[in-house]
Formats: sequence, C-alpha cells, structure tokens
Amino acid sequence: MTSPHQVTVGDLLYAVADDCTTSYLALLTGSVTDEILGELYAPDFTVVSGRADLQLKKTVNGLFALTGYPDLSFPHHDTTGYNLNLQLIAPGFRDLSWVQPVPAAQPFPIPIPAKALRRLPLRIQGRVVNDLTRAPIPSAQVLSVDDPLNPPTIHATAMRTPLYFDHTLGTQAQNVTMNTPVALSLTEDVAVGDNVLNLSNRPGLAANSVIQLRNSSQTVVEYSVVDHLGPGAPAAGQVFLRNTLNHSYPMSAAVTLLTPSLVGAPTTLSADANAGDGVLLAGQLLNGASTLVVDSGSLTAEYHEVGALTDSDGYYGLDGMGRVREIFLFSTQGGLQQTVPWFIEYDHATNLVDLRLS
Repeated sequence: MTSPHQVTVGDLLYAVADDCTTSYLALLTGSVTDEILGELYAPDFTVVSGRADLQLKKTVNGLFALTGYPDLSFPHHDTTGYNLNLQLIAPGFRDLSWVQPVPAAQPFPIPIPAKALRRLPLRIQGRVVNDLTRAPIPSAQVLSVDDPLNPPTIHATAMRTPLYFDHTLGTQAQNVTMNTPVALSLTEDVAVGDNVLNLSNRPGLAANSVIQLRNSSQTVVEYSVVDHLGPGAPAAGQVFLRNTLNHSYPMSAAVTLLTPSLVGAPTTLSADANAGDGVLLAGQLLNGASTLVVDSGSLTAEYHEVGALTDSDGYYGLDGMGRVREIFLFSTQGGLQQTVPWFIEYDHATNLVDLRLS
C-alpha cells in the first residue's frame, strides 16, 4: 500500500490512499515477415489470441506486442506456466497458427520466435505459340526449371494439380512411371471436393490402388489413392478416396487404374508444404518423368503430373503457384522451345505468361 496523499476539490480536502498498484505492459513481443520478400508491409495484419485481456499493439512493418496486466492475464506466473493459442492473419497470406508457451517465472516481455507468413498461392496461365507464325501450339509441355544462369540449391517443381495434404520438411519425393492401365467407367458425374467415385466396374481395386482421372486433352490430370471400397466389389459400386478431388469430371471422363513404379533417385522436401501448393521445393528437380509421388507408402501419399500441357488452342494453366519470388517456365514441343523468367505478381490472383517457341 502506498502512502496517503491529499487532493483538494473546491472547498473539500480528500485524503487518498492507493490500495492496489497494477502494471500494464507488453507481455509478449514478436515480429512477422513475408516468407518470400522478407520485410512485411501489411497494415491490416492481426494476431488473434481469443483473450479479451490481451490487447494487440503493432507496427505496419510487422512488429507486434500482446499487452495486458500480468497479474490478471497470468496469475501466479512465478510458479505457473501457460500456453496460448495464437493465430496470425493478414490479407493475401495463409493464416498461421501455433501454440505459444508462457514459461513460469520467465520475465516479461516473453519473446515470440520470428514468424514468416506465406503468400496465398495463385494461378499462372497463358498461351504457347510459334514465334514465327504466331500459331497456337497444342500439346506443348510447360515446366518449371532452374535458373539457367544461377542454378539454385532449392529446386521448384510445378505440378499440374495442387497438393491434397500438408507435408513436413524432409518428406521424400520421387518420380514414378504409371503402368498396366485398366479402364474404369464413372456412373455419375463427380464434383470438385468429392472423395467418392461411383464406378460401373471395380476390377483389381483395393486399398492403396491409384486411380487417374483426366479430361480428353490431358490439360487436367489428377490421381487419387483408394481408401476403401463400398460393398459388392468387383461389381459396380462406390470407391472411397483418401483425398478430395481438385477438379470436377463428367461421366465421360477417362478413369484408369494404374500401377506406379518408382524411378530415378529420391529427394526430400526443402521446406514443409501446404495443401493447395502447386510447387514443390526440394533438393532436386522432379522433371525426370511425367509423374511424381510425395510421401510414398504413407496414408498421405499423393501422385501428380509434372508441369502443364497446352490444349488445342495453345492455352495452359498452373494452379497453386507460389513459395518462390521468381519462376522459370520452360516450354517445348517438337524442336521448338523457350524459357521465360517470371517474377510472380502476388498482388494478382492470376498471372498471364505467354511463351513464343522458336
């Protein structure tokens, strides 16, 4: 208790004694950056704690503090530790959640390890044409390749469809070939987000079987791993998939049972990957075959075509592009080819990149 003091108000004299002194201060401090560009400029970013007693103070360049009254927010902190569920949110970035410990007796402010936000993935699309005639080139492949002048140590491989699952740093990835095709037939259309196929026949299907779905031009190709079958196999019935589909398919779509075989040397992911990413960052490029597998042999194993393919009018598209500042697109068809460097414009949901082959 502090010593009494006097306050005069008009003709009255009051004796005042403070019976409690509290301190309002920064309890946790941290910083957030842009994974690709470094310093973050995001005036609208926020840190969500779900705690009314913790107030956010921040700067536009990514410094922040959670402030409050220590005795109110963390009573008996001298002997008791706490965990906070925190989430960073900023427009144009993926949300980032983590559990932040508040160790017992650690002096305030408690430093939060620096956090890096990931840009939302976007779409790169364009047209591949003959440089001389300007005629569109169908069935041209479009790959992500290394910088030809300054080869990187981390290699970015673009996939035709984005990842279905999250994968951790160090997860294995490898090229595969797809063999022994068995044609299957849909009895109903399937929509993006579905994880059940209705097939007119289910020969050879079992848990861990790999099914390919594609359109006629093969500009859309995706693979699904079977989780289990509905009753009545191998006759007509349902097939339950481990992943939900990235695209919709009509009954007429080509559906094929395939047997994957690993080829080439495996590599590992150089950074953890998020569901929705269309780029793999790994210890080597995975353009050595048309297909790759991530996390083979696990419940989150998934298969993807490498790169994009142009349609009959020369158009291509790559979804889920991100994780890098610059991408190098290489297109080839017959004896024609071109490599185009492209600084990804993350403030646009779609980037237009045309290629002229010569």
